[in-house]
Amino acid sequence: MFALRDAIYLIELAFYAPIVPAILSILLLHGNKSPYTWRPIVIPLIILSGLRITAAGLGLAAMDPAKSNLLQTATLLDTIGLAPVLCLLIGLLIRANAPVYKGLPFWVFIPLHMITIAATVMTAYGGRDLYASRESEAQDLRLMRAGIVLFIALFTVIFLLSVITMLKVRVKFYRTERAAVVCALLCVPFMSVRLSFSAGSLFSGARSVLSPMSGDETGIWLHFLMVIVMEYIVTLSATAVALTARKVVVLTAGKDEE
Repeated sequence: MFALRDAIYLIELAFYAPIVPAILSILLLHGNKSPYTWRPIVIPLIILSGLRITAAGLGLAAMDPAKSNLLQTATLLDTIGLAPVLCLLIGLLIRANAPVYKGLPFWVFIPLHMITIAATVMTAYGGRDLYASRESEAQDLRLMRAGIVLFIALFTVIFLLSVITMLKVRVKFYRTERAAVVCALLCVPFMSVRLSFSAGSLFSGARSVLSPMSGDETGIWLHFLMVIVMEYIVTLSATAVALTARKVVVLTAGKDEE
């Protein structure tokens, strides 16, 4: 008999296992050559799928009483996802601007990746002993809160760049690029929910139902709906855009290169 958390791990595995062959299909369909590479989208997809499949595998393995210590690792892995999902949105914008005349240059997005890394390090270091009773607990919590504030600021910038990019891809010729930007904009409400949950879990205290370590049934459902499902909608949307995008042929020096 599966417990609620075990059933959610099964659903999570069913969500992300098909993403792996989808990634291979994207690579085979579009190749890996510049300037219209899909690497900025494929790499976050690989990272996020790897995290989710590993967490689900460890969580299911923890059903064995002898391996129950794996449950904490699975839970912590399940809380990681904000950085790769935001990088996925950044990747959509990079791909959308690549062929656009006077589009946003690649270097504009480099600081966004740097902020993502900084925020990830802050939240990961602060949460290394999440809500443990230690002398540095207050300091670690402040560090995690600063990291989530950085994530929120980063998301705001991504939204603004999405609007700017949308204005640049209104030409009918930029069909794939327009689809990528529309995808990024449609993901805004789902990412807003995801960020709200993370902020709430850090500012409401360790005993809150929003805590990722909560064993309460309500807390487990909230984490599933506001983290796993929200991230999966963004993941699935970006994957669909990449799979359905037209195959680009670039003419260089008299040769056709995919």
